[in-house]
Amino acid sequence: MKLQSKVLLLYLFIAVLVLVLIGGVLPSTLHKQNLNTVSEHSIDQLRHIDFALSSFIAAVKYDVYELAINENVRAREEEPFTHFLNASEETFQYSIGDQEQEIIDILKNYQISHPYVGSVYMGRENGAFVRSYPRARPTAYDPRDRPWYILAKENPGQVMVTEPYRAVTTPDVNIGIVTALLDSDGTVYGVVGADITLDRLTNYITRFDVGSEREMILVDKNGMILAARDSSRLFGNISDLLQDQTPAFLSSNEGVLVTNGSYLMYYTSPDLGWKIGLFVPFSDIEREINESIVMILIFVLIALILLSVITIIALNATVIRPLSSLTEVSRKIAETGDLDQEIETGGTGEIGILARSFKAMVQKIHREELGRKQALADLADYRDHLEEVVAERTRELARAKEAAESADRLKSAFLATMSHELRTPLNSIIGFSGILLQGLAGPLNDEQRKQLGMVSDSSEHLLALINDVLDISKIEAGQLTLADGPFDMKAILEKVARTVRPLAEKKNLALEVGISRDVGSARGDPRRVEQVLLNLLSNAIKFTEKGHIRLECSRQEDRFLIRVQDTGIGIRKEDLDKLFKPFSQVDTGLTRQYEGTGLGLSISKKLVDMMGGTIRVESEPGRGSSFSVELPIDRSGQSE
Repeated sequence: MKLQSKVLLLYLFIAVLVLVLIGGVLPSTLHKQNLNTVSEHSIDQLRHIDFALSSFIAAVKYDVYELAINENVRAREEEPFTHFLNASEETFQYSIGDQEQEIIDILKNYQISHPYVGSVYMGRENGAFVRSYPRARPTAYDPRDRPWYILAKENPGQVMVTEPYRAVTTPDVNIGIVTALLDSDGTVYGVVGADITLDRLTNYITRFDVGSEREMILVDKNGMILAARDSSRLFGNISDLLQDQTPAFLSSNEGVLVTNGSYLMYYTSPDLGWKIGLFVPFSDIEREINESIVMILIFVLIALILLSVITIIALNATVIRPLSSLTEVSRKIAETGDLDQEIETGGTGEIGILARSFKAMVQKIHREELGRKQALADLADYRDHLEEVVAERTRELARAKEAAESADRLKSAFLATMSHELRTPLNSIIGFSGILLQGLAGPLNDEQRKQLGMVSDSSEHLLALINDVLDISKIEAGQLTLADGPFDMKAILEKVARTVRPLAEKKNLALEVGISRDVGSARGDPRRVEQVLLNLLSNAIKFTEKGHIRLECSRQEDRFLIRVQDTGIGIRKEDLDKLFKPFSQVDTGLTRQYEGTGLGLSISKKLVDMMGGTIRVESEPGRGSSFSVELPIDRSGQSE
């Protein structure tokens, strides 16, 4: 594939990646921004609607006040007005006088000029009730008991807006705008009012264009729904819609709530105390977001296309064409081997540097080719004298082999001398010390017994050290041979436990032994198994001041698992690697207190390895250590 095609594919991949990233990141970012924008715009719209609604209510209040000061309406009863105190639907007949008819005409004209007003009426203290249009049914009715009359009477001199209440003869729910009729001395003798039914109030607020899919709702300060597109919600409570979000809705002046499938954006009228809400469906927001994303992606795609075209043109002139020229030259050199090719080096920037470097490389290869030919000539000359060189190297190797064999003989002689010259007198010292301590040569005083005990202990310690040195020397020299015969593993374990028990009792340590029933006969070198176990138990007692030592053994398929646990000083994790190295002790700050050369564990590990087993340790400072040894039950066939 040509470089130009690769660049085009690269730009295509980048464009797709950018579009995917933008398409993945933008929705969440735009959703928040769009929601904030829509909520701000909607609340501003609700403010305008509140202004219109407040102005409408204010106009009705003003007109009701004008009705209240009308001379005909204020006239005291010179003739009886209609009342329904004891009315019966079967027998009631209207009997309207001239004065009452004039008042009815005034009320009717008011209603006609106010299309959103459902009825206009007047009640008097004597129970009379005058209405712009006849009642739907002439049932018994006392205006003085109605909410609108009581509110106006309690607030003389003011035009009041009632809470929503149900009509008596119709299913309408009304909001009354009422004011009291007062005598010159301030006595209330009647009330004039106009009712706005909730469905008419709904018609009023739905004339505002808020979007075809959006729904507006009007709620009083107690949460009662005053206006809604769904008439079944009128006179209901907003809690039926908002559930547990109702307190937040009623307690705040404005905000946004998430409801089932839509956002509720609301605003509280400062004059009326009512809340105007707008339900905006999720789909409405998503549609606007998708439209924004599509526009952004189109602009990004156009920008990427323009960038790709401009970049390809620039790359073709500055990179692709010079690289193609260099590629062609290198191909000719590879095919023909002719280094005398014309290389253009007039470019600038990195491509120019590459061309000049390529030319310098070709010249260097040419010089090296000449050098290689000279080297081949020298090699041919060296090959002619190769036999002489090989003979000299062989003589040197023979001399080195003879020196190594001599050193090995010296080492073997040294080991034999050490075995005889050091261990023999030490055994004698230990023997004579034992005779003296037993009193066979005569009685000893306490001081003599103490000094001889020290001599005996030091001699045994030195003998053990020499034995360890000899053992590890034999192991490293490959001169240690393991026995291969049957033995009783359980007997070995019990013997080792009996041997070290006095050491444990001397330090007041409990020695626990747990041997499984299936531990029995084995095949191998029992003396070396005993040596490993003695090393591990001696170390456990040596580094444990209080607590207990436990020796366990169990059988797992074709292997014995032996574990030695103590409650001693423990080993730090970073010091575990030092345990099995010769002459190495863990630096715990206590090395002066505990004697030793650091050979015991090294010898134990090498012996276990020779017996085809494994040894490992788990330890924690201050909480003790656990050494685990796995040995094959039958060592026949294991390589030493």
